[in-house]
Amino acid sequence: MKIYLRKHTNIILICIVLIGFVLRFYRLGENPPGLNWDEASLGYNAYAILKTGADEYGTQTPLSIRSFDDYKPPLYVYLTVPSVALFGLNAFSVRFVSALLGSLAVVVMYFLTKEITNYELRVTSYLPLLTAGLLAISPWHLQFSRAAYEGNMGLFFFMLGTYLFLYTLRTGRRYILSGIVFSLTLYSYHSFRLITPIFLVTVSLIFFRKILKEKKKYAAMIIIVCSAIIPVFISFFSNAGTGSRLSMVTIFTGHDVLAPSIDRMQYDQEQGYPFSETFHNRRIVYLLAASKAYLDHFDPRYLFIFGDGGKQHHAVDFGMLYLIDVVFLVVGSVFATSKITRRGLVLFAMLLIAPIASAITTGTPHPVRAIAMAPAFHILTAIGIMVVVYQIMLLKNKRWSRILISLIILLYAGNMTYYFHQYYVHTPIVYGDFWQAGHKELFTKLKSIEDNYDSIIVTYHYDQPYIFYLFYNRIDPYWYQKQWDVMGTGEIDRMYRKIGKYEFRPIDWNQDKQISNTLIVGAPSEIPKDIPYYGKILFPNGETAFILVKT
Repeated sequence: MKIYLRKHTNIILICIVLIGFVLRFYRLGENPPGLNWDEASLGYNAYAILKTGADEYGTQTPLSIRSFDDYKPPLYVYLTVPSVALFGLNAFSVRFVSALLGSLAVVVMYFLTKEITNYELRVTSYLPLLTAGLLAISPWHLQFSRAAYEGNMGLFFFMLGTYLFLYTLRTGRRYILSGIVFSLTLYSYHSFRLITPIFLVTVSLIFFRKILKEKKKYAAMIIIVCSAIIPVFISFFSNAGTGSRLSMVTIFTGHDVLAPSIDRMQYDQEQGYPFSETFHNRRIVYLLAASKAYLDHFDPRYLFIFGDGGKQHHAVDFGMLYLIDVVFLVVGSVFATSKITRRGLVLFAMLLIAPIASAITTGTPHPVRAIAMAPAFHILTAIGIMVVVYQIMLLKNKRWSRILISLIILLYAGNMTYYFHQYYVHTPIVYGDFWQAGHKELFTKLKSIEDNYDSIIVTYHYDQPYIFYLFYNRIDPYWYQKQWDVMGTGEIDRMYRKIGKYEFRPIDWNQDKQISNTLIVGAPSEIPKDIPYYGKILFPNGETAFILVKT
């Protein structure tokens, strides 16, 4: 068996990569069942750049995509331009980059594991194959490879940059390429703008002596990364870009985190208790909140059973990892800790640094913002499997050895079968509304009847409806760039958009019903139940998404 694996490593790796490719591309344009508004925005902005060289607002070659005033990093949009050119503007072309990089990440995982483990830890020469296999079938990685998630792209470049960095340490080559790849993470996803610099500082400290001996070789890499950080740093302190996005999601700008401590401080002061301002100091409150948010990412219920609160982040009744993984993850973590090496420290650095960006934001645990944890979890799980299998092989009773190994295989097969059943059968139905399913059907229908009305009002109830109109109708970017600013202020009103005869805003039934020759598209909660309707659009679960009413 060992000789067979050694001789056929490349063939086995190719098979694993093909499995990962199929799992990521199978029905890619159909499941998830609808494009969410971020995917539609990425796709339309790629379409706009393809046609005009500018984003939807007319900004030429932008370094951040304004989108919904959340200023997305630009790299996903730019990489999506070729797929939109090849396949047209549709769900498949928008998700193509994520699925492709997700498939290639399986290859990177093989070489990354080899660099981290085989040259010092030496668990087994077959560990990289197993780790690549685990990533290929990983619920966490599949979930974000099958939709247009910038975090998945950022993870690919983060893994590749880490591999190249370790390769450089071992061989003294490709240090410039490592710097370039790490720089790309900064323009892939917001979380990596914090994670990547911290990670690079940490691994530089781990290998400080070696880097110091060859400092000239690494100077170029540092210059490249620092040069890439400068625009991000400038953007951070501007009203737009990174600073704007951070202000939307960070725990430091909202009142919710501080409100309970303020109430307690006031109560303590009324009762005359000492140390009130010390115990309820905002710095302590923020530290506790960030610590809790950080530890949320290691919650077994989140990792193995329920996932997080974001319905777009996991399959129905499923965590981010397989339930069977928990046993081997514990074993692998204990073993790796007991055999710690410098390269092993890189593995734990990846695991422990990854949640930092997510920890200072709301809505934790967050598997996208902390997606850089995933490779470390899979490497540790693979180590655990190898350790357990090795111990099983030492049993004198070979019959029991075969039974136990077969049991492990069956448990993984059972976990996988259940996951794919949940993902392909139930998730599109149960979570279809969270994927904004119904918008494609809506705007296809509206396109066919829009000439019959003077105006069409579409509800804002499900957030950002205008982007689906632009996307599914393939609205000419030249035209939209010239007319989007209807108020002439350059500002975006998140709750109101007007594009031609279309208005996108909350429905005010008593006012809107008086507008003549208008088609009103509202959510069920916005339209009185006794009103005759022209048509309905349903969610995959059969519930009503949109009601169409003529005035």
